[in-house]
Amino acid sequence: MMQINLIGKKRRGQGSKNWFSILMIVAFAVLGLYFLVNTAYVMIRLTQIKRELQKVDREIESASVAISANKEALAEYVLSKHILDKMSTLKQENFRYKDYLDQVAKLMPANAVLTNIDFTIKGWVAASVTLPNTDSLKEMERNLSDVTSLSPGEFASIFSESVAEDASGQYNAKLHFEIKTNDRN
Repeated sequence: MMQINLIGKKRRGQGSKNWFSILMIVAFAVLGLYFLVNTAYVMIRLTQIKRELQKVDREIESASVAISANKEALAEYVLSKHILDKMSTLKQENFRYKDYLDQVAKLMPANAVLTNIDFTIKGWVAASVTLPNTDSLKEMERNLSDVTSLSPGEFASIFSESVAEDASGQYNAKLHFEIKTNDRN
């Protein structure tokens, strides 16, 4: 039998060319479809973001309307807050004369007389005390040397500048009290 070739030589080479063309068309179709899907995704996402922005704009507008409606109350609140802050600042800056005088008086004997208190030197309280007798003087010295009486008080240290007996037999003492620096003054 004789073999007859029904497909010519030209057609044999075209078969592989067809597969290559088909693969190229499929590759371009896949790439085109990929870009089309990405474009659709971007468009949908942009639409969602625009809706969210519009929603935020509406919320801002409603908040602005609410704030402008309460503008008077807001102004009163801000003013009262400013006044309270100023009062608090003034209270913290206030020098506590009464507290210092009470602490000095607590350290003195019952029959001692405070004749002079001076706050002119920053961080110090100067006091002049008149004591009727030596027993009162010893009691005052005991009170001043007692370290435990200073720990909860207002003063970091205490020293005596001078103690002198006058003509009437009374004792005059000049004392200096150092104010604790960690307390508010």
